[in-house]
Amino acid sequence: MHVSAETQKGVFLTRVVTNDPVCRDHWRFVLEVRDFPLTEPGQFVQVLCREPNDDATPGDGAYIRRPFSIAGLSRDNRVTRIEIIHRLVGRGTHWLSHLNPGDSVSILGPLGHPFTLAEDRPTAYIVGGGCGLPPLIWLARALRASGKTVIAFCGARSADLLPLTRHRQAQVLTDQPTLAVTEFADCGVPVLISTDDGSLGFAGSAAQAFARYLHAHLEEDSSAVVYSCGPDAMMHATADLAEQYNIPCQVCLERMMACGMGTCQSCVVRIRDASDPKGWVYRLCCTDGPVFDSRVVIWEN
Repeated sequence: MHVSAETQKGVFLTRVVTNDPVCRDHWRFVLEVRDFPLTEPGQFVQVLCREPNDDATPGDGAYIRRPFSIAGLSRDNRVTRIEIIHRLVGRGTHWLSHLNPGDSVSILGPLGHPFTLAEDRPTAYIVGGGCGLPPLIWLARALRASGKTVIAFCGARSADLLPLTRHRQAQVLTDQPTLAVTEFADCGVPVLISTDDGSLGFAGSAAQAFARYLHAHLEEDSSAVVYSCGPDAMMHATADLAEQYNIPCQVCLERMMACGMGTCQSCVVRIRDASDPKGWVYRLCCTDGPVFDSRVVIWEN
């Protein structure tokens, strides 16, 4: 293990504790590591999706590390457990899905700029979809621990692609959040589930479900803050809605990246900057983000 004292990030050899499917295409695995640096919700790790000591060939894995947000983190003295939820989309994630308890995994982290917990906003709305849900799970726990009232709006394409665990006894409603999702219910956060095809909960995106709820609870706007992660179109719609009601909004962006540390310059984001003649500048999702104030993000069509 090597840690940079200046940046408080490093390469760590971790041990797999559990690795199980969550839904049709998503897996959740938990890693255990010693002496992992201070980490906050919204930050991520770069996972080596091959044998840690295999420098010559990746075998069934991948050469380049893959970025994954952190869905949960707990500490017991010097031992840290890191929870990651991912979707099977390629060679690297398929390699991860075959890990067994006790296997070794190399990670680089913690990386990126985290969410900011707004001290003057007692109500927090969380709006997430698909692969953007994991960092919001940990954020919800942190918000509740700081005394916030939290309501989550969680979306997926269909019920079988929702990367969350449902309470079988809890009711899923189309217009009201309920304690129907274990990951959020465990910290007292109700969830309004939405699916694009209408197979579970509200028929539509998480942003559309949030819009309908917000219109019916306008009295809460002045004390609220919004946090969002998921597809760009969903975050863009959420950001526009938050701006319409003058609610601060933070978005956690996802971009293709190789290094995660600002070296490869592949994860650029256009950010508004009045001091630049163009009115905008490029920033890096990995080091300047992945969390940004939604008002400065220039959303691409």
